[in-house]
Amino acid sequence: MNSFKNLPNFLIIGAGKSGTTSVDNYLKQHPNIFISPVKEPNFFGYELNTAKDFEGKPQLKHYNSSVTNIDEYLKLFEGAESYQVRGETSNTYMYHENAAARIKHYIPDAKLIAILRQPAERLYSRYLHLARDSKLPTQKFEDCLDRNSIWWERNDLIKEGYYGKYLDRYFKLFDQSQIKVFLYEELRENPEKLHRQIFQFLGVQEDFEIDFSITYNQSGFIKNPIVDKLIGSNSFFFKGMKKIISEKSIQRIKGNKFLFKKVNDLRSKNLSKPKLTKELKRQISNEIYKEDILLLQKLINKDVSHWLD
Repeated sequence: MNSFKNLPNFLIIGAGKSGTTSVDNYLKQHPNIFISPVKEPNFFGYELNTAKDFEGKPQLKHYNSSVTNIDEYLKLFEGAESYQVRGETSNTYMYHENAAARIKHYIPDAKLIAILRQPAERLYSRYLHLARDSKLPTQKFEDCLDRNSIWWERNDLIKEGYYGKYLDRYFKLFDQSQIKVFLYEELRENPEKLHRQIFQFLGVQEDFEIDFSITYNQSGFIKNPIVDKLIGSNSFFFKGMKKIISEKSIQRIKGNKFLFKKVNDLRSKNLSKPKLTKELKRQISNEIYKEDILLLQKLINKDVSHWLD
């Protein structure tokens, strides 16, 4: 067991586009919970790697933007009070091959939280997210059915939806009591109940009331590029702000709920969100993910057979 101080007590390990950004922000409201100011440091996924491992690969940029040094990682939790439980969210821990073992190495008693979304819906949400950021892997979503395409190469596309395969690593390394798995529909239908369960899992005050009025990290096709350049997540204004003021000051600005909600609402109105057809959803679910969905059911002891309907 390691003697490092300030290591997190819990981790949200994924999955991406399943409400983890919202949960990360909601948990920050609880006075007994400290969340890393940097979301997705990805430390346990990349700690054993070097930049040379990703030369010429698309993962290099992601590696370079992650926290890969233990001392830098520990600094993320320096602001925590002694009475607070410490946590962070890195969706890459779901699928990074080394993540589960490195978490076990550093924090064997860690509490692990996963939020899982119907895999075809998650994939489509990722497509809309990349559309928002003008980084589409291909122009048509149905290209994901081509097993020779980039959709099958990148970790964040088809691969990220194999929840059963990835969680199996965690269930083999950690006691089942350390792992809490929620479904995205539970978050959508009753966020109060879900967060009470998280609070109980973490051992903090269960009846603390969370403000759920903001939905974070919304995705879609940009309607008006000019509006996006002014207030979008990658706008000139916000990029410039990050260069001239400290991370702590940025977090204080984000903490202004009135201001953040106004900007968030304007961003949402500037997004077009075409729906995923039932036929394509059913095809992706059954042709790509059926076997893994059945494995997931056994692991988490929750009925997700409706994901195949």
